[in-house]
Amino acid sequence: MEGFADGGKSRLQSPRNLRVHHLSQASEDDLDLVKTGLSAESPWLHPKFFYDARGSVLFDAITRTPEYYPTRVEADIFDRFLPQMLARVANRRVLVEPGSGSCEKAMSLLQDAQLQHYAPIEISRDYLVSCCGRLAASHPELTVDAICGDFVQCRSLPPEVPEAGRLVFFPGSTIGNFDPDQARDLLANFRDLAAEGGHLLIGTDLPKDRATLEAAYNDSEGLTARFNLNMLSHLNHRLDCELKPGAFRHEAFYNEAAGRIEMHLVCRRATELRAGDLRRRLAPGDSIHTESSYKYEPDTFLALAQSAGLAPVECWTDPKAWFAVHLLRSA
Repeated sequence: MEGFADGGKSRLQSPRNLRVHHLSQASEDDLDLVKTGLSAESPWLHPKFFYDARGSVLFDAITRTPEYYPTRVEADIFDRFLPQMLARVANRRVLVEPGSGSCEKAMSLLQDAQLQHYAPIEISRDYLVSCCGRLAASHPELTVDAICGDFVQCRSLPPEVPEAGRLVFFPGSTIGNFDPDQARDLLANFRDLAAEGGHLLIGTDLPKDRATLEAAYNDSEGLTARFNLNMLSHLNHRLDCELKPGAFRHEAFYNEAAGRIEMHLVCRRATELRAGDLRRRLAPGDSIHTESSYKYEPDTFLALAQSAGLAPVECWTDPKAWFAVHLLRSA
């Protein structure tokens, strides 16, 4: 689905350098997606439903746990190599960030004086507006176009966002949450968002030992478990479903054959689910697959990116080769 509601934007007058846009999105489409997933032979739910305001806060907390290495390792890569990265994008002017969350990861890039325009895209509207309000107030020299909606459905940007010099920023290995065919489609979409001559800076998690991987998705504070279970509460509130968080427990494990971490909600006891007119009963031990996180070797990911019309420019990794940041150009 494309397009922006209310003629493309509604303006907030304070701060004056912030514009808020609403991507058109029908709740019926999301309800159909929930019903499709829960009626499948092996039930699943789309990971975008993690992100209401509470889910966004929980995810930010997860990234600060001792076990969740991707955020720290990626941040170290940017600390060491950001000048090199920016030097390879001479025409940079606009930073576009799908799935921006708190906008915190963009801050190191936005210190660059050439990046005068920021366009974050985030499904959690209230969270995005709050974060962007603070950002715009503290950076009056920066123009902020906050785009509220599902970044997967955002196939173009508001006309106020300049086309020249776009750098699409997609950190944190979120690309791994998509099956390879879906990831290819998303990368092709990012190529279009970058526009002619634009670039994409993207993080990918690399394969490593099972213990490290599984610990990252089973933190000792139980934040990932609460994040996973919150999806059910979010759907109950937003789509008037009847999904019982107390009837499920969190489980995450490494599927070595598929090269991915899988997150599931596993039934503690027999329970009936309702989503719209769908009714389904699950038995103890049945699970709902809520997220995958693919771990890509650099060459495998670059082949995927090239098949989506992106050309490799450079790749940076940490000393342990746990994580990679790729710079790609719209081909």
